[in-house]
Amino acid sequence: MHESALAQVPTRDTTRTRRDSTRADSLRARGDTLRRLRDSAGVAIPLSPDSAKADSVRARARARADSIRAAELARKAADTVKAPIARAEVPADAEIGGRYRWSRDELFASGALTLGELLGRVPGVTAFMSGWIATPHTTAYLGDFGRVRVFYDGVELDPLDVRMGPMLDFSAIPIWTLEDLVVERAAEELRVYLQSWRVTKTTPYTRVDVSTGDLSTNSYRGFFGRRFSNGGALQLGAQQYSTEDPRLGGDGDMLSILGRLGWAKKQWSVDAVLLRANRKRTEQLRIENAGSNLPGLDAVRTDAYARVAYGDPGRGRWLQVIAATSRFVETNAKTQTTTPPTPGEVVVGDTVDTTASRAQYVVTGGAHLLGASVSGAARLRVFNQRWFLTPSGRVGFDRGMLSLSAFAEQQESDSTFRMDVTARVRPLPFLAFAGSVGRNSAIEGSDRPAALAYRGEVGLRAGRMWATGGVLSLDTTVVPAPQVYDTLYQAAAVGARRGTFVTLRGPVWKAIGLNVSATKWPAGEAYLPEYQVRTELYLSTSWLSRFPTGNFHILASATHEYRTQVRFPVAEGADQRASQYRVISTLLELRLYDAEISWQYRNILGDIYTVVPGFTMPRAINYYGVRWSFFN
Repeated sequence: MHESALAQVPTRDTTRTRRDSTRADSLRARGDTLRRLRDSAGVAIPLSPDSAKADSVRARARARADSIRAAELARKAADTVKAPIARAEVPADAEIGGRYRWSRDELFASGALTLGELLGRVPGVTAFMSGWIATPHTTAYLGDFGRVRVFYDGVELDPLDVRMGPMLDFSAIPIWTLEDLVVERAAEELRVYLQSWRVTKTTPYTRVDVSTGDLSTNSYRGFFGRRFSNGGALQLGAQQYSTEDPRLGGDGDMLSILGRLGWAKKQWSVDAVLLRANRKRTEQLRIENAGSNLPGLDAVRTDAYARVAYGDPGRGRWLQVIAATSRFVETNAKTQTTTPPTPGEVVVGDTVDTTASRAQYVVTGGAHLLGASVSGAARLRVFNQRWFLTPSGRVGFDRGMLSLSAFAEQQESDSTFRMDVTARVRPLPFLAFAGSVGRNSAIEGSDRPAALAYRGEVGLRAGRMWATGGVLSLDTTVVPAPQVYDTLYQAAAVGARRGTFVTLRGPVWKAIGLNVSATKWPAGEAYLPEYQVRTELYLSTSWLSRFPTGNFHILASATHEYRTQVRFPVAEGADQRASQYRVISTLLELRLYDAEISWQYRNILGDIYTVVPGFTMPRAINYYGVRWSFFN
């Protein structure tokens, strides 16, 4: 068998081999002769076609490789990272399972279109709105509308709209301009820290967002940012949205802009920021024969500040000096509205023509050492030809199993002194305890009584998910009325109240996770539901086994929200009540390279419900769009 196989191997053709060898030798000799003749005569005598072609291909390949390497080196040299523009201080993290914090990408992928919608996911917070995104959004903490404060780059955003009273309209705060959002759950108030978007690279950055959906909702957004070789910074951004509801009104549009000029080098930073929003809204109709319609709005709010800073609030020593100004101008034409319960009765609606402005000067600084931090601030407000000084101080510690944050402030503008301490202890990797205690004391002439509040919480970890449960308590207080919805609503003096809450946060299995927040309060409380539950089941993965470069990500979630009736006390007659409701919504976010496709489907069952009495929330709404980033 072996011999037969060997016999089948063909013999070598020596004659052909000799012919090929002779031909190759002849070609090489001819090429050498031509080269010698060319060199001796100084005349370009062409080589054989095969040789010339090979040399040409090799030359082009070398040139292409050199060009690619040069372009790569030039890009790396040009795309340098500069020292960042200053940021504001944020407190130590004393939450179990991580604080309530959203980065820039997480904000846009959250599906929340307003700050009010986003804060409604925090335990102890109750969000109210009369309709879609153009209507006023208010937020209560522990059932009190006056216990939510917002700071933008260290400047506190004060309520200036007389319709809103002592509370902010959370649908008008520009979260699209943010780089980071941090929530501090103190015992007796909620503090929200907004950090504006910053750029650090010299390569120009451009982004365009386009979205559309039901109720003729359209949104357009654009960003441009660049750092220069001398440390300078230029940032521009704008957003415009519009929406229409042909059934109940409340149509609106808003154009808002962001501008920043700055400079940063090493530890020093100087910048000036301008925020401006022009907002319009038509009258919104009630569906019930109680109360009045919501008047239209035509207003402009402008916030601007200039800041000089040294150091980073996240480490070492730091100091910041800020001069800010805020102005709110509202000019509405007189409108005629038919206000129930008298059919056909014509009354004068909105006749407001107001301007409010105030200045704010802030000096703040601190130091970090061995996990501990100390900081202080002096905040001077000037308005109505008077000035009010608000000194405050903070101590923090975050190291090992202990995290601590203590805050004290004396605010002359509302004649109160407040102090709170929040701490978290984690004795075991799977066990943690957290708590906060705070007191709001009247100084002189305050219309609100002193109040003691506390929160206690225990958490257990299973895998990567934290399960927590605890209590919330607040002493007797006076809750201001959300009169922006109806001037008949009354402030409510409420007694001591105690609520309980549970949360589930984090991945359950691989890329599948769960976020649950459920709170129970005593029944019948003013402006507070007895039960409030939000459940979100999500899938979040970059599928790195298939896309190891990280150029792909998918986020898909389904959310169920449940709330019982809410009582709104009025001056005369029976109290009004918002309806009980259950709402199911979905969200899909798909990222491919630098493009992100978003689609959310809200209230997919089309339920009819109210969050504020008499104002129907939108039925099923599709809202979808794309966000696309470019690096030039």
